Amino acid sequence: MGHPLDRRTARSRASLSAMIAVVLMVGIALPAGIALARADQGGQAANPGQQSQDIVVKATGGGTVTVPVNVVASFGVNGKRPPGFEGGGFAQGRINYDRHAITPGGRHVNVPVTLMQAEIIGNGGRATLSGDCNGAGGQCSNSARSVLVYVEDNAEPGTTDVFRIFFCDVPPMLPDPDFNGITPPVGCTLGVEGGTLRSGNIQVRP
Repeated sequence: MGHPLDRRTARSRASLSAMIAVVLMVGIALPAGIALARADQGGQAANPGQQSQDIVVKATGGGTVTVPVNVVASFGVNGKRPPGFEGGGFAQGRINYDRHAITPGGRHVNVPVTLMQAEIIGNGGRATLSGDCNGAGGQCSNSARSVLVYVEDNAEPGTTDVFRIFFCDVPPMLPDPDFNGITPPVGCTLGVEGGTLRSGNIQVRP
């Protein structure tokens, strides 16, 4: 017959082993559950950094930006989806841009918007609009055939919003969905101007 103390020790060791096993299983299972929850959340969210040609959105704004060298340029932009829109990037609106400098440093753009892509981000978003220099009433003061305007709505009051205009020697088009609004896309190497607003506001809304 074993000693009572030996039996109690054996039972204690068995209980300790069972507790360790439970802790190990929880330690393995918990991260897996957390990872699964994160995967579910990621699957429900929109792809960050991707603009869509099919999103129903409106982009408007106006103000001024500073361009080299210490020249003020003013702009006004509006773009929205046409009635009956079913995708494909089609849009309507107007792009106005004036670089206020003595000729030949000045530049004037007044073109219709034909295409647009956008991304909603929180209470703001970003959009890229394509304007046709040869469209109805179109004016571009250089050899550009089209312009791309990239805008960022970084929420109110607009002090960190962005307006940037690219001059292109190709017909109106939209860049890749991951366009960063900084690197000129293929066909838009005639110049780029703009940046963070000097004054004004941009709004990108569903």
